[in-house]
Formats: sequence, structure tokens, C-alpha cells
Amino acid sequence: MADSTIQNFRFFSDSLDILIVAIIFFYILKAIEGTRSSQILLGLAAMAVLYFASRKWGFFTLNWVLTHFLSFVILIVIILFQEDIKRGLAKIGKKPFFFNFIKHAANEAMIGEISESCFFLSSRKIGALIAVERQQSLRMFPGRSINAALSSEMIITIFNPASPFHDGAVVIKDDVIVLAGCFFPISTDLDLGTELGTRHRAAIEMSRETDAVVIVVSEETGKISLATDGELRRINSDSLLREALVLELSAKSSGEIKAGQVGQV
Repeated sequence: MADSTIQNFRFFSDSLDILIVAIIFFYILKAIEGTRSSQILLGLAAMAVLYFASRKWGFFTLNWVLTHFLSFVILIVIILFQEDIKRGLAKIGKKPFFFNFIKHAANEAMIGEISESCFFLSSRKIGALIAVERQQSLRMFPGRSINAALSSEMIITIFNPASPFHDGAVVIKDDVIVLAGCFFPISTDLDLGTELGTRHRAAIEMSRETDAVVIVVSEETGKISLATDGELRRINSDSLLREALVLELSAKSSGEIKAGQVGQV
């Protein structure tokens, strides 16, 4: 049987087939690494091992139970991993494998205005949530269309506690404040812990569902954080915020930021 398998092996097409499957599994395992989903996956794998062991050793009752359970495994996986599946498909949609190499120049004037306003708000412990639109439009989220010229003064005015837009988010596209008073979906991920407020959870969820770069200013501590691809990072200085925004908005990897420059939240 092994000889016939080797003889029928088509080097190019079968090798490519195996490589594609390996890449898919790699991205799936990378996406769920360290999450609650990885524990569920290990549990399902343990049940599969137990199923084959029950067949080998003649545990008929256990085998019957596991047979009926595993016959619905596809439906069970879809139910248990529906959030991860949705996020994974969204990631593929916003960053297709073949277009990751495309670079875009960062708008340094825009970055300067955002950075200046964030550190002004931070110094006064005024909360803020700012989403910078990239390739994917954010105009489907409810908010007031203002289409105002971008400036640090305008951002500060919007997030002033007396402003009617204070509790919402701002969406920026190039040199324009497109929307104000936006309401973003809030992550219900239990793995995030209880120390994160609604602004931080909204930033994380937005960066998971879209390709936006989201900046948060904490109303309680005044600390600034940056969310991209579902990860939240603490920014400790104005220069580091500018550097992080340049890297992200130039479509470069956030991993290029030197270790230790950006703290953990």
C-alpha cells in the first residue's frame, strides 16, 4: 500500500496541496494560541484520542457515547468557535495573504495632530477613543458625520466633557475627522480581564473586526494605549506614539517597534 501511494504521488500538485493545508492549520493554531479556544481544542483532541482507545480496548459503552458525540463534531466546532471563525475570516478579508507586502506612506501631519491631542487629553485625564481608518471603511458605525478638517484643537474640543460627543469615538480618514460620537462594538472576551473599561474593549473589538488603528486615552488613569489586530499596547511617550502610528499606518509590522519601548497594558 505504501509503495502504491508513493507511485501515485504527484510531486508538484500534492506538495502544494500539503503546503496549503499546513499553512491553514498554522494560521488557525496561531489565532487561538493562548486563548480559551485553545483549551477547548485540546479537550476535543483528548476526546478523539479516547474514542480510538475505546475501540482498541473494547470499551463498547464509552465508544458508543463518543461515536454519537463526535458525529456532531463539525456542528460543535462551529458553535464553540464561532467568534474565532468570524475574526479569522475578517482578518483574511482585511489583510489578504498576497497583499501583505503593499506599503503605504504614513500621513505625518495627521499623526502629529493626533499625538498632540492625545497627550493633551492624557495630561488632564480626559477620556478619548480615536479610530484611524485605513483600507476598510468605518462609516457603517453609528455616529454624527461632521467632515471637519483635522486638527488637535478639534479633537480636544470633541472630547471635552461638556461636548455632546464626549462619550463616543472619533473616526479619522487622512486629514479629515469623518465621524464623531460613534458607538463601536464592545468585546465580551472574558480573557481580557476585568481591569479594562468600555473604551479599551471597544478599541480591541474594532481592531479585530476592521483594519483600523485605534488609540485610547483612559479617563481614570490618563494612560494612552494603541490597539491593532486585536492587541492592546501601552504607549509611554509622545515620540513612541508617533513612531507606533508611523509604523502601523505605513502598513509595517507592529513587531518592528523595539521591545521595551511599548509597555503592556
